Amino acid sequence: MTAIRTENLSKTYGHGWNQEATPAVRMLNLEVKEGEIFGFLGPNGAGKTSTIHLLLNLIRPTSGSAYLFDRPVAETEVHRRLGYLPESIILHDYYRGKGLLDFYAALCGVSPKARPARVAELLKLLNLEDAAGKVVSKYSKGMVQRIGFAQAMLHDPDLLILDEPTASLDPVGRKEFRDILLELKRRGKTVFISSHILSEVETVCDRVAILQNGELKRVGTLQELSAGRSTRFVVKSLPAPLMEALATTAAQVTLVQGQATISCPDEALRKTVEQLLQQHGVEIVRTETETQSLEEIFFATIAAPPRL
Repeated sequence: MTAIRTENLSKTYGHGWNQEATPAVRMLNLEVKEGEIFGFLGPNGAGKTSTIHLLLNLIRPTSGSAYLFDRPVAETEVHRRLGYLPESIILHDYYRGKGLLDFYAALCGVSPKARPARVAELLKLLNLEDAAGKVVSKYSKGMVQRIGFAQAMLHDPDLLILDEPTASLDPVGRKEFRDILLELKRRGKTVFISSHILSEVETVCDRVAILQNGELKRVGTLQELSAGRSTRFVVKSLPAPLMEALATTAAQVTLVQGQATISCPDEALRKTVEQLLQQHGVEIVRTETETQSLEEIFFATIAAPPRL
């Protein structure tokens, strides 16, 4: 079963009478598997938040459909399995931290008997125990972000949708957040993250999708998205006929301490060199692959240089 699935999902704003149409999401076909951490990336205005609002059934699609756990997002019951952390968090800040979570736990349907233990567990998990008795209006931005995350997890959802979850956290908080996500994955939870902090996404996500102008440009693991990456074959010896064959290609050969390294800058050359090695009976000691960073993949996909 998939946790999230969209079929030709589209959203256009202002397409009514005498209004200029503004496409936000265009024919989006996306699938997020249960139990994975999935990164949802794109520049400002790419359609990420609109997609999230469609998944939450906060807005209606112009066309297409969206499903959570293979059920239409319009079905209220399926949202019991969902937790959501918005980018901008607005809380009842006259509560103290512990009381606020207890209030939200009641709204989420957590039983009165189970509430104290659940609230205590999340205060500890989010490192908010010392702030439990503090009025929320006195919280720092990072503390508000943490208690918002705790609120999203109160009812132990199977799917968490997080919009810019680490924007207000310091480096220590981000490290703790990554550890929490990996623990949630270990428990079988599905996490869908929209973020501009590519290094954070790269560290924890199993797969990522890159959106631009409402269109899905690329989706896959980091290795799958590193198309055209450089590959090096390390071999013990290079017979003369093989050396002659390699000289007709663009492969670079380096000899160091009795071993030869053959560098292939792209996938097509990698396949050619691999075939030549097999034809000449040369055993490969090891294969080294240079993967691109997520930042490199991202900027190559949107075809724009990084903003300084």
